[in-house]
Amino acid sequence: MKPALSLVIEEPIAGHYYWMIVRPGGWLRLSPKLVECAKGPLPSYQSAQVAGCEVLARLQPPLDSTRPSAFG
Repeated sequence: MKPALSLVIEEPIAGHYYWMIVRPGGWLRLSPKLVECAKGPLPSYQSAQVAGCEVLARLQPPLDSTRPSAFG
């Protein structure tokens, strides 16, 4: 099973937001591997979050809802 993906949003310059999707890796997960990133800056944190979440949803496998849950 692959490690989970994480969405990271940064603002390196005021008003310029970028999203990145990373996979934890390395010793103590201190060296994340870049999977996908924004091609250019977005004007707000919210727009970066929405764009990143759309890509993240495409990259993650769908949940298998046919498997019975151990919780009930």
